[in-house]
Amino acid sequence: MNSQGSRVLRSAFLVALAGFLPACATTGPDPLERWNRPVFSFNEGFYRYLLDPAATGWNWVVPEVAQTGVRNFFDNMTMPVTLANDILQLKPLAALQDLSRILINTTAGIGGFLDVATMIEIPENDEDFGQTLGRYGVPPGAYLVIPVLGPSTVRDVWKYPADAAATPYYYFVPRWVSATAGAVQRVNFHAYILEDVRAERRDAIDFYVFVRNTYLENRQYKVDDGAFEPSESQDDIYEIEDDDAVEQTLESRGEPDEIEDD
Repeated sequence: MNSQGSRVLRSAFLVALAGFLPACATTGPDPLERWNRPVFSFNEGFYRYLLDPAATGWNWVVPEVAQTGVRNFFDNMTMPVTLANDILQLKPLAALQDLSRILINTTAGIGGFLDVATMIEIPENDEDFGQTLGRYGVPPGAYLVIPVLGPSTVRDVWKYPADAAATPYYYFVPRWVSATAGAVQRVNFHAYILEDVRAERRDAIDFYVFVRNTYLENRQYKVDDGAFEPSESQDDIYEIEDDDAVEQTLESRGEPDEIEDD
């Protein structure tokens, strides 16, 4: 593993350990709230004053079709993570589907910029190591807000080192390339959900509680493969990952199925 991969794994492990130890000694519906709320406020400042303006500029400069291509590219780059967790969860059909998506989008999709697999109706699965642990009965543990990264739980935080180990490009690209790619991916993603995030901030009585509840419900929904029905929204606004998820969120508010660029 190159220095970038080692750094990601080491940092994620320390974050996970920091979240796990205090949670072991606390009880209640949100035992880490005294930690979570200040970190949530810090993250909101990061989003409002750095990420939101960057996303606004991105929406102004980059055409929607190009943003879609960038999203497709990074989705394809991280599909090996989903494939690895398909295998760990003993889901052969999902593994075959996601392997097909990787091969088709990497070749016919010009490196993943075109989502040809979706065009020919190959399903896309959404798995990570947190869901894998949940599938094998590991409870979520305390809700945990991570600086910059956002909502998680004591269980889900372990997806960062595990999924980083299953991400191929960490092993081959220089650190500056990986950092630049990560920044582009984050800004492009935030531009995609920018107006939805602003609407939820405006409408929520307590935005921290809203994000916490929707995140926990969304994660339970994913662990149960859809058997659990969330009360309102199936997706945490910081984790909307595809067009269907965005449409579900907008429909829950009675809005059109389109997100307009700034």
